[in-house]
Amino acid sequence: MSDGARKPWTSPSRLSTFRECPRKYRFQHVEKLPTKPSPHMDLGSNVHAALRDWFRLPRAERTWDRMLELYRAAWRMNMPAFRARSRDELREFGERGKEMLRRFVAETPADLEPVAIEKWVGLDFGDLEVKGKVDRVDLLPDGSLRVVDYKTGKFPRVPEQVRTDDLAAAVYAGGASRDFVGAPVGEIEYLYLAGMERLTFPVDEAWRAERERSIGELARTVRAAEESDTFPPTPTKLCAWCDFLRDCPAGQGFLDARGARR
Repeated sequence: MSDGARKPWTSPSRLSTFRECPRKYRFQHVEKLPTKPSPHMDLGSNVHAALRDWFRLPRAERTWDRMLELYRAAWRMNMPAFRARSRDELREFGERGKEMLRRFVAETPADLEPVAIEKWVGLDFGDLEVKGKVDRVDLLPDGSLRVVDYKTGKFPRVPEQVRTDDLAAAVYAGGASRDFVGAPVGEIEYLYLAGMERLTFPVDEAWRAERERSIGELARTVRAAEESDTFPPTPTKLCAWCDFLRDCPAGQGFLDARGARR
């Protein structure tokens, strides 16, 4: 790599897509085929934007009224999925997010002062990086850090699998620990806003080392697939919801054999 050249990088979400189906990864991240607008994505984006901007206000201004203003402003800027949908659907999703934020304001300590909001962090594997954006970083009483990731979806049915399978958590933990020198990440918290349910787990060195090794191996596998243009399909029942089904004979054949085509 020449001096000044940008190091290749990827994200946990891209790695998750490849792990789910390399062919889907090719469609989405190599060929960059368009995806369908999603009301759930719009909702998540707008809730995240309101929370980000609310925490950037002076503490005295962090009221419910200001949160509502910020949320409405986010919807005015971003609602592509609803341009072809009904006003009732827009209202339904808007109210859903409003209730999440109302609970958040009611249950969040008034003196909470994050040390970082929407900060990019990452792991450096020498020849490439894996980076992600953390929603919030808090300082814990013992001087360690808590990385908080907001979720607008459902609380997982098998919570213990998150610590085992999730790719983002280790990137957040390792990246934030390296950025905030002398303040290691002590725990990861996934905050499911619909019910203010918290999935929290401690970060220990053995877990971090094992997860970072796995992430590095997967990232290099993805890079090798890009260099060789090798993206075999991995058909599953999830093909029924894939944005690229019409471009994928393997997925179509799999669903047809199961009688599961939507």
